[in-house]
Amino acid sequence: MNPHIIIIAEQSKGEITPVTYELIAGARILQQFTDSDIKIIMTGCKLSDTVRRLSEQSGIDILVINPGSRTIPEEIIPDEIVFKNLPASLINDLNPAYICMAHNTKGLDSAPGLAAKINAACITGVEKITRQEDGICFTRSIFNDKISAKIIPSAKTAVLTIQPGFFKPENDINGNAGNPSIVGLTLTSGDYHFLGFKSNDADTSALDNADIIVSAGNGIREKKDLDLIYQLAEMFPKAAITGSRPICDKKWLKYSQQVGITGATIKPKLYIACGISGSSQHIGGMRDSKLIVSINTDPHAAIFNFSDVCIIEDLTTFIPRFIKTYYDSQSI
Repeated sequence: MNPHIIIIAEQSKGEITPVTYELIAGARILQQFTDSDIKIIMTGCKLSDTVRRLSEQSGIDILVINPGSRTIPEEIIPDEIVFKNLPASLINDLNPAYICMAHNTKGLDSAPGLAAKINAACITGVEKITRQEDGICFTRSIFNDKISAKIIPSAKTAVLTIQPGFFKPENDINGNAGNPSIVGLTLTSGDYHFLGFKSNDADTSALDNADIIVSAGNGIREKKDLDLIYQLAEMFPKAAITGSRPICDKKWLKYSQQVGITGATIKPKLYIACGISGSSQHIGGMRDSKLIVSINTDPHAAIFNFSDVCIIEDLTTFIPRFIKTYYDSQSI
């Protein structure tokens, strides 16, 4: 059997999540450098329509793992639990060279344990895939995203978490559908008990409909300085306020206003980053903005690598001057 590049697809309520198509794009790059076939693994039940759509769009064979448990309703069994209970033989029988997962809460919870189970390497936060003389090289950001590390695994198999936003999904729909197959998996562990289901009912329509996003980062040292962010946003029509994870963790903004891998993914016409360093987790949620303006005191901030306009200044100095200059010009 040829080695396989395995994609761990994600779905929510029967809908394929956007990151799955990015995983497919990353796997296609890997396939160019190897003689491997690609296979998709998806977990869940009652997914016949979902699997059919994905197989038609990708042209890739799909293995569906249908989990069952006496303590958790089968339709909401988390992927993380499935992969933690997955027999190593099931994965090893596919002769995996690479296993691609999303670099999000699901992938970060599942990837290390899966790698340990099958004695594989584990590389997280992959942003670029290249071929070098010594083998396939994976690039990821380290040291607060200021340095890029290039890693070539020596193990036979590598489990990868792919950073969202770095691999452009394919636009063309493949006319040749892949072949689906189903494997049942009974979760016998009594360590899991279903306590209830809570959905996120936060209204994100303001972010979806905003043309301009003004976003606050950890460079805002005091909560009172958030007033500057609101004043800046008020200058623009159809503007909204967001923040990075640290600002939301401080409860200065709601989590429904968080931008990033664990928050909202947005594509405004203008994104103004105020005091945001530019972690890969945050970049994944806003890098497709049409125009990015960043204000930061650190000239080496990672956010500048993705910005169209870079302003090296303390936001508490720049924003008041900017606002004053604007309104002074309006009065002329």
